[in-house]
Amino acid sequence: MRLPLLALLLVILGLPAFARPLTEAEAKALESAVARYGRATMAKEAEKVVGTIPPRVLNVVAGTAGIEAKKVTETLVAQTKEVMKTTKITDFVTAPGPWEGNDATLPDGTAVVWAVVPAQFVAEGGGKKTLNQQPLLAIEEGGKWYFSRIDGPAQLQIVGFAYPFVAGLQLPPATSVPAN
Repeated sequence: MRLPLLALLLVILGLPAFARPLTEAEAKALESAVARYGRATMAKEAEKVVGTIPPRVLNVVAGTAGIEAKKVTETLVAQTKEVMKTTKITDFVTAPGPWEGNDATLPDGTAVVWAVVPAQFVAEGGGKKTLNQQPLLAIEEGGKWYFSRIDGPAQLQIVGFAYPFVAGLQLPPATSVPAN
């Protein structure tokens, strides 16, 4: 599809100087998780898509809203199902790996590995078809890879509350343009 554009995003992304190659186990687990995420997105499996959101991010949203994380998850699943009723997602692809990994230690002492995976997909709904590109922030915590789509400053700020290292990231902007 438009993989050269995704490759360009990798160059523009300018990952931090402390980036490192993912270990073979990390890379395989991330590739598998990204593939499952893409399949769930295109198959309209709202529970699986929402299930990839890092629990820490859900807890930040829950704390801000003054409700339980379980309620946030239920609400997100319901909203995602509604969007998926009228929107068809196709052609989900990511920039080819290997992706660079980064290590971070959270304030509570939890060690995480993270990577940025440029992704793109076509969304069709309401008689319109758009090509969307956005960075997918992948975070490995507790042996599982989670994802946060970063589609603007507000999303970056929310994720930054859960993962402070995100605050200094310079990510490429999310874009949406008409598709043929």
